[in-house]
Amino acid sequence: MANRIVLNNISYHGKGAIENIVPELKARGKKKVFVCTDSSLIKFGVAQKVTELLDKGGMAYEIYSDIKPNPTIENVQNGVAAFKKAQADSIVAIGGGSAMDTAKAVGIIINNPEFADVRSLEGVAPTKTHAVFTIAVPTTAGTAAEVTINYVITDVEKKRKFVCVDTNDIPEIAVVDPDMMSSMPKGLTASTGMDALTHAIEGYITKGACAISDMFCSTLKQLN
Repeated sequence: MANRIVLNNISYHGKGAIENIVPELKARGKKKVFVCTDSSLIKFGVAQKVTELLDKGGMAYEIYSDIKPNPTIENVQNGVAAFKKAQADSIVAIGGGSAMDTAKAVGIIINNPEFADVRSLEGVAPTKTHAVFTIAVPTTAGTAAEVTINYVITDVEKKRKFVCVDTNDIPEIAVVDPDMMSSMPKGLTASTGMDALTHAIEGYITKGACAISDMFCSTLKQLN
């Protein structure tokens, strides 16, 4: 059986990586950004590190922060409505898995409106169009949502979570800047770092491993 790895078109890593956000948006002719983040990152000035760059670069943007720690169907639907109202043409997702998962779902539905009910995205959804152009900026180390084709949504009505798997949802660009992560509380940074290490070990010992996945996992274990 063939192994498959789906990666971003571009990934930036290292201190100051967020400086590449505005140039990448402008290179693609983007005019208005939908900033998808959560209220705590706004409260503690973490998201501001990115919005200040957008201001400096003269990029218009709208912030959407109605996101719960485990994003709900309602969070996604409200996000779709907010995106349309803002008349945005791109997404910058800032945060942990919740913000990025919400951004993935919003971006998919905007370009595939037939999946607007959200529940229809469960499993491997047969979407036809790639999500809205998205730059993902993680603030935690654990979820790796910026480089995966998965996202998880909570169905409050049915009291369950469901996983969506779609190659069309992966952000075109991942921006992994340690300054964004160091802004978070020490406890959260430590726990998400252990989460990342656990995922690396899991990926290294699984029966589904291959030479390429082993390379990435062993490198991550060394970094941790």
